[in-house]
Amino acid sequence: MIKLYPSRGEYDVHEVSSWADMERDLSAWLGNSLQQDAIRRVYELEKPVKESGSDELVDTWAHLLTSDHFYYMSTKYWNDGDVHKYFSPYNTPYDAYINYMNVLTDLEQQVSRAST
Repeated sequence: MIKLYPSRGEYDVHEVSSWADMERDLSAWLGNSLQQDAIRRVYELEKPVKESGSDELVDTWAHLLTSDHFYYMSTKYWNDGDVHKYFSPYNTPYDAYINYMNVLTDLEQQVSRAST
């Protein structure tokens, strides 16, 4: 249960919903293997980043959780795909993925150096 306004009661949510795309679900952010790989890798870094004690690394990691990164990796077609392309600074979802993974790899290396 989510209590949005405690004085007004409860709102029971059984399914995730979204404003994005025809499906109105999380597929705009997690609908393909690129997005799923990226989110898995960034969440695998959560514990080591937090254990590093570095505010800078935590801040960088938190910025990598911004939903736009995953939205730009969408490979949807038709009208939904056109909207994704319009908002993305990348030429393709694959370019977005490669750029994101390069930044993530750099963060992984920084975390590794901080833990030694």
